[in-house]
Formats: sequence, C-alpha cells, structure tokens
Amino acid sequence: MILAAAASLLLMACLAAPSAMAAETDRYSVSFDGSVQYLQPSGTGDVIVHVSTDRPAGNYTWNASVSSGTVAPTKGTTDAENFTVKVTAGTVLGDLVLSIGLTNGTVDQTERYTIKVVKPVVISAEVHNSGNVTLTDVPVQFKADGAVINTTAFTIPANSTKTLTYNWTAGDLKDGEHTVEIVLDPNSEFVRFLDGSTTFTATFHKGGTIYGTLNMVLAIMVVLLLVVVFLTYTNRGKKKRKK
Repeated sequence: MILAAAASLLLMACLAAPSAMAAETDRYSVSFDGSVQYLQPSGTGDVIVHVSTDRPAGNYTWNASVSSGTVAPTKGTTDAENFTVKVTAGTVLGDLVLSIGLTNGTVDQTERYTIKVVKPVVISAEVHNSGNVTLTDVPVQFKADGAVINTTAFTIPANSTKTLTYNWTAGDLKDGEHTVEIVLDPNSEFVRFLDGSTTFTATFHKGGTIYGTLNMVLAIMVVLLLVVVFLTYTNRGKKKRKK
C-alpha cells in the first residue's frame, strides 16, 4: 500500500512537471541593448533586441513600429536570441517609442523602448592647409569636457581652408558650462587652425544656469525698484495731506 501511494505521488509529479515548465515559458523575456539612448533629429541608430532562451519553443514572428520617424526592417521570423532594427528619428524633439511585438501564434506580447530625440551640440572650426599638396587621412579628435567623443580623419586640398564639424548628441549633459575641443595632430606641419594652433577650444552653456540666474536677479531688482517708487510716492502723499 505504501509502494502504491509512492508510485501515485511520483506519477502526479511527472504529470505536473510539464505544466509547470509550460507556465515558465509561456512568455517572451525581452530586453534592449541600450546603446542607443539619444538621437538627434533625422539621426539613426541600431537597436539590438534580445529574446531570452527561456521562451516558448520554436520560431517566433516579430514586428517593429515607432511613434515617430521610421524603423527598418518592420517584421521578421526567427528562432534566434536577438535581432537588430535600425531606427531613424523624425524632426520633432522628445520621446521616440520603439514597439516590438512578438508572437508564435499562441503567445502575443509587446515590449517598448524609449529613445530621446535631442538637439545636438554643433562643434565646428576652420582649418587651413598651407602645403602645396593635398593631404588625406588627416586625424582629428573631438572632445567634450576632456573626454574623446569622436575620432575621424579628413582630406584637405593644397592651400585651402576646410570646416570641420561634428554634431554631438549630448542627451545626458548636465546644466552648466561645458568645454569642447577639436584636436589636430600636434606634429602636423601644414594643417592648423586659422590662429596657427592645433587645438580649438570653445565653451557653451546648457540650460538656464547663467542667463536664468541673471534674469531672476534683474526681475528681483525691478520688483524692488517698483516697491521703492511706490513707497516714495505714498509717503509724499501722506506728507501733503498733513500740511
């Protein structure tokens, strides 16, 4: 009788195990790589979508859409653990929401990822090639607050001037003063900025740190001046009535 009861419990456990496993895998576990958090208007970025192996078995079909701008491709079918979509921002600043829907015919699920579309900081300066030959692959670095944000190279014809420009998507930049630099090869004999140096430096302010404070001070001064004028005329009126 004890053996029969044990066998019965074992049978029930075996029957329950598939149900428990099915319950654990009746949903897709989706995450995004997070490398694209900010885009400038009309900017593009590749978003990698990860789908955990702990998911319903077999192929799944996915579709992608965005609240503004475009995304490509817009759909696909796979059994892979990840796939990539290219998001292109529109011209409107603010939140761009990427929606990813997954289904295997039985399970339907939608996950969302938000990208902020922000106005870029334009870093720009002119350089001059004083040499008699065209120079190619001239290295240049763009820096912000001492950190390198882009490294590239350019071509400049002989005896000519060229504008170097980089649009920096600085979405998480704190309010206040910031320094940007464009750095040329210090050993370059012919390519220099117009002032003869190999480093261009500029500062800019984000937010209302300086001008907002200045406006507040001016507003307070105006209010105090109005109070003084009001009290002055009020006192004069009282003196006249006493006479």
